[in-house]
Amino acid sequence: MKSKSRISEVLSALIDLLFAGILWLVCSLPIITLGAASTALYYAVVKCVRHNRGRLSSTFFSSFRQNFRQATLVWLLFLLYLLIGAADTYAIEQMGFGSDSVLYLFSRIVLLLPGFLFPWIFAFISRFENTIKGSLQFCCWLMMRHLGRTLILALELALALLIVWLLPQIFPLLPGAICLLMSLTIEPVFRQFQTEEENTSIDSWYNE
Repeated sequence: MKSKSRISEVLSALIDLLFAGILWLVCSLPIITLGAASTALYYAVVKCVRHNRGRLSSTFFSSFRQNFRQATLVWLLFLLYLLIGAADTYAIEQMGFGSDSVLYLFSRIVLLLPGFLFPWIFAFISRFENTIKGSLQFCCWLMMRHLGRTLILALELALALLIVWLLPQIFPLLPGAICLLMSLTIEPVFRQFQTEEENTSIDSWYNE
């Protein structure tokens, strides 16, 4: 009986992750809403799949609406940074700097920096209230303070992209699954910054 119960729990979690991935994909289609969709995905996966609290769809859209403005503005800043970085890289290539030049390598490294910050910032927005500037500053500090965890998150993100490249047919399952995997790295850090007062005023599942 226990084995059957365990199997049903795993299947239920996989279905929820698939559904979460579909919600994320649909809500990310306009591109500019990808930040809000990623914030909602993290919140819904951690609460509903990892801690089995609430309904996934209602939790997802509640977070999507609540954090839409800040998450979207942060995502637009990411896009602006990437566009400027891509333009700089292109200009460097046009000036004749090869792939072995320091300037070329530096431009590529700078272009990759948002990938290290991305997991922290949208997870943070889903869990805490702060200004855009405050959220970015704090998450940049987290990114550097927990460099080992940041590298793990970046590798997980790269793994997701590789799997999409090799097995695109399982793409709908990946956003939720990678989000769940990332939460195992992120949540222990977040719990360190919750004061006793905050712990008594928020849902108990935060600290499970």
